[in-house]
Amino acid sequence: MSVSNKKNKNQSSAFWRDCLVRSLLGGYFAFSAVLCLQYGIKHLKGFDPHLPQIYFISNALSGFSMALYSLTVAVLYVVRLPAVTKFAGTKPAIASILGAFMLLPLILIGPCEDLPLWARILSCFLIIVSNILAVWILFWLGRSFSILPEGRKLVTRGPYSIVRHPLYLIEMLAILGTVINFLSWQAVLLFIAQTAMQFARIHYEEQVLKDSFPEYEAYAAQTRRVIPYLY
Repeated sequence: MSVSNKKNKNQSSAFWRDCLVRSLLGGYFAFSAVLCLQYGIKHLKGFDPHLPQIYFISNALSGFSMALYSLTVAVLYVVRLPAVTKFAGTKPAIASILGAFMLLPLILIGPCEDLPLWARILSCFLIIVSNILAVWILFWLGRSFSILPEGRKLVTRGPYSIVRHPLYLIEMLAILGTVINFLSWQAVLLFIAQTAMQFARIHYEEQVLKDSFPEYEAYAAQTRRVIPYLY
């Protein structure tokens, strides 16, 4: 096989692989948006005179905010830019997938039934605020969005002028809100493990960005990683 034919074959394979990833993850987040929307509508209609109305309103708003976030991610997966560079290896992929989806097993456990009302409202508040902020951050990140460590376009404006990884910070707030709602020792362990995976994602992503964009090191030198003024 000639070099030209081999190159064309590799490009074709990469194209179809990218289409498959866009379709699977875009479809997953679109489906998730529908489920969250149904969850919000269910609580909006499900008023119970024996429970405070704020219980139903906060649950409905958290469902709508999660639907908005999931729909935004689904759209970005369809329209995102082609990757300039990717981090080769299974470890970065595993860390990224676990960092994004590790709390899914909590669905099998179910929410905490005897959670105090104030804790449930706090959980909904964290989820609502974090999802709204995440959508705002995604607006700035735009077509550069990816779950796996990949370089598409370096974004340094908006929330990215405050910290280098604002989306991960906000995601941790949403995860904390979720853990409160599912409060159990399993949820706490998953929270600790997912936090560790998030920092691993940051490590791998920064290596990709350094390799992809020469200006990244200067940007990193003057911008904190996750927490403004601290880290």
